[in-house]
Amino acid sequence: MSGPDTAAVKLAAWHQYLEDLRSFAAAPLGLETQGTLVKVAGLVLEAAGIRVPVGSVCEVRMDGQPPVQAEVVGFAGDRAYLMPTGEVHGLASGARVVPLASPITPPKLGQVSHPWRRSEDRSLHLPMGDGLLGRVVDSHGRPLDRKGPITDVHNEPLVRRPINAMDRDPVREPLDTGVRAINALLTVGRGQRIGLFAGSGVGKSVLLGMMARYTRADVIVVGLIGERGREVKEFIEDILGEDGLARSVVVAAPADAPPLMRMQGATYATAIAEHFRDRGQHVLLLMDSLTRYAMAQREIALAIGEPPATKGYPPSCFAKLPQLVERSGNGLNGLGSIT
Repeated sequence: MSGPDTAAVKLAAWHQYLEDLRSFAAAPLGLETQGTLVKVAGLVLEAAGIRVPVGSVCEVRMDGQPPVQAEVVGFAGDRAYLMPTGEVHGLASGARVVPLASPITPPKLGQVSHPWRRSEDRSLHLPMGDGLLGRVVDSHGRPLDRKGPITDVHNEPLVRRPINAMDRDPVREPLDTGVRAINALLTVGRGQRIGLFAGSGVGKSVLLGMMARYTRADVIVVGLIGERGREVKEFIEDILGEDGLARSVVVAAPADAPPLMRMQGATYATAIAEHFRDRGQHVLLLMDSLTRYAMAQREIALAIGEPPATKGYPPSCFAKLPQLVERSGNGLNGLGSIT
């Protein structure tokens, strides 16, 4: 292509980019809706006068108090049930409940032009990217390791659609876990899901740490869900080690975190694994443990009035577990995997 033609194409692209920015700036913001806090019972907040879908994130605001973030977990008639992500001390009847919209990103140069609208998606968006490698974060993506702010990340939605069953490659390639007994007797396939069941104090966490340090994978994602607070640091320093942490992302939601945060920690760890899998990398996802994830779901479901079923677990618990674990597996045409 000649020089003048190239300059004309670039000039047209810049003109289109400026038009997209004008459309984005002129997009209507819409009216802010808000409700009123009418009840706090145990783990559940009850709000009236607000219509938001399940899974939306709201802020409970009260004068003189820091805002409390909460997620909509159910509703009955015109009442919405919310589960807080932190302490609710200081809240009183009449506090404002305001839905939070997802962050809106402006258009980028070279994108296909289309009318820009303010998104109605109110689901949670959390940081993803290479900047998470070697870091320990909580269920909101905030650093816990006192190494300063996290850079080289961008926000992506926490909840994603599962991969089409026909877009998954079969499990055919063995995965070297670095543990000879597993490789020889219980060979693990790349993209496979494995459960580890044993009593307390017999070495489950040590075995997971060995796999995290020696498995042939591009990225290791560790979700410490419902663990004792002291065990989190022990796992990172004594079991995982510096070499294992360098290529790992650790999401910690200890036992003293609210049940919603424990569930969100498991979902966040899986979303991080999906982020790297979608980039064609092979990921080892370690979750310790799914039992405490199920217990957190049981706490939430019982708090909003769902009847208990098998061994005290409500039906929603048995629906949540496959929704989480089925997000792992191989990508299409061998491009990326989550084991």
